[in-house]
Amino acid sequence: MSLTLSQTWIVLGVPLLVVAAGLFVGRSRLRALLGYVVLTALLGLFVTIPGGGPSAVVVGLVGLAALATGRGTHLDDAAPEHHEARRRYTTAAPR
Repeated sequence: MSLTLSQTWIVLGVPLLVVAAGLFVGRSRLRALLGYVVLTALLGLFVTIPGGGPSAVVVGLVGLAALATGRGTHLDDAAPEHHEARRRYTTAAPR
């Protein structure tokens, strides 16, 4: 029994892309590395499916976009987390 391309996207593609996107949230190098592993596995999956070439390109572009934004690289270390950059801990207007 073989899955078609659309079934593969529904069963594996979309859930694994959501997992990978969740792993790239925040500034953790370990989670970013796991996100790249998930995207690489998904890329390999779509390369092996007949007609999955364009899907593999889409997954590869998602990985390229994550890498271009510096996720999991030395560029990621320089960017502060949102809670580290705030100056006040309240939303009230200053008096």
